Amino acid sequence: MKNKKIIAIFIAYNVADSLEKFWTNLPKKYFDECILVDDCSKDETYKIAKRLKKLKVYRNPINLGYGGNLKRAISLALNDGADIIVDIHPDGEYKPTAIPLALFKIKNNNYEFIMGNRFTTKDKPLKNGMYVWKVIPLLFLSFIDRLVLGIKINDLHQGFRVYTKELLEKININNNSNDYIFSFEIIAQAVFAKAKVGEVPVETNYTGEKRGASFKNSLKYSLGTFKVLVLFILAKIGFKNKINNFKSPCC
Repeated sequence: MKNKKIIAIFIAYNVADSLEKFWTNLPKKYFDECILVDDCSKDETYKIAKRLKKLKVYRNPINLGYGGNLKRAISLALNDGADIIVDIHPDGEYKPTAIPLALFKIKNNNYEFIMGNRFTTKDKPLKNGMYVWKVIPLLFLSFIDRLVLGIKINDLHQGFRVYTKELLEKININNNSNDYIFSFEIIAQAVFAKAKVGEVPVETNYTGEKRGASFKNSLKYSLGTFKVLVLFILAKIGFKNKINNFKSPCC
């Protein structure tokens, strides 16, 4: 993409078993730089990552959580001059086939934020190994979210994202949560800031321990989304909170 620096970020926690295969299959030709941030893994994630050629590797001295680690990875990418940041999990859950289409939409349609869509058909995630008990709640949450946020995005709770510098200059992610709810907070912020948000089909691979968050964490996340929706509504009527706090730079 002419004159645009594209950086891939991998937030990693205990991905020693999948990291080398992920790196081998990644279409690195699309990126000017790749950054992995190990969130104080208990396995050999950091050691393996350091062996991989042309990968910039960082390690958090303490576990920052999903959102905390993602904030650091985004900050590192912006400091390295990123115009476009591709966020894809190195555990192999999301296949990299969505990357070229996402970059094409940003280049040709001026999107500022692209998300993956696992639900190109309602049963697609099931065929790819998602737990049955997750599908209906995810569809219900996305339905409610679309109503409140007013956007036509089918899958608002997945992990394949492409951010642009333009988006990250509009919003402030510093005060966002350090856990999984960060990923929904940034959507609410983007919508409030009137960023152009789109989606592309994404293929997934849910197997073994990599079949997503536990029931307990999923429930906590689901409840958290309703809190974010309340904050979004309050922001729309003029109450200042993390959704509409855009005074500070994001990183």
